[in-house]
Amino acid sequence: MKLVQRKDIDTKKWDAVIGASPMENMFQYSWYLDIVSPDWSALISENYKTILPVPFTKKLNVRQFYQAQFTREYTIIGSDFDFKQAVEFLAAHFKAIHFRNAEKGIVKGGKKRTHQFINLESDFRENYSTNAKRILKKTTDFRLESSTDVEVLIKIFKEHVAHKIETLSKKDVQVLQALMKKMISLKKGELLLVKKGNEIVAAGFFMFDKTRVTYLKGASSESAKKEGAMYFLLDQALKKYTSRYSIFDFGGSDVDKVAEFYHKFGAEDRAYYDYKIDDLPFWFKALKKLKR
Repeated sequence: MKLVQRKDIDTKKWDAVIGASPMENMFQYSWYLDIVSPDWSALISENYKTILPVPFTKKLNVRQFYQAQFTREYTIIGSDFDFKQAVEFLAAHFKAIHFRNAEKGIVKGGKKRTHQFINLESDFRENYSTNAKRILKKTTDFRLESSTDVEVLIKIFKEHVAHKIETLSKKDVQVLQALMKKMISLKKGELLLVKKGNEIVAAGFFMFDKTRVTYLKGASSESAKKEGAMYFLLDQALKKYTSRYSIFDFGGSDVDKVAEFYHKFGAEDRAYYDYKIDDLPFWFKALKKLKR
């Protein structure tokens, strides 16, 4: 296993390994990583038999491996090394390590998180909650359209959602916009709009791999939200993608209200774990506190 810099990575080989994997991880394609973390590197075994992306920052000569924004988890593709071996190797190169993965117990202190999904090959509509069914009956004034104008979602997102997320910066919103544009150009994603009359009242972006459709981000106006626009959006998306994919991934949330919303569609929870190793020097931590 070697730690390889971005400039030395053969992206054709890299992306081919991901595309051939039974669990295609969209977050790990080179073009995705280039947008969310331009300075990424990777652990790679001989001839790309096993790979793991390693996004990092370097400040004051201190390097930190981190879980990039708009990525849920990283997976090792291949069997030449496992996560425990990878962490042991990376500890010699990075003073702080932060990653998420579905495997339990990779290092001590991993925090359990969940995301929600629906098996589209099941009779999932029978599991809609009574409340969801009642709200959906009242959404007859809405209609769904597909669009390539991602600025529409960005505008609604900025006005009604972004300010509520403390960890989201202006730069992150720009990254989100770039991601959606790239996925549309590659036919790896689709923007769906909810309209009431001629007004766009909600929007959501969905990204595709071989078997899974994943809800990346969505937003609605406050008035449309009260009228069930987000219920309508997700219900219509589920109908639209049922014949093409086997899993509908809600992207997940540890926010109780958001998870509860997804559960109303009959979504199940899947666990994964958040790992952090902090060996940052004292002076670096002190400087970080001063900047806050």
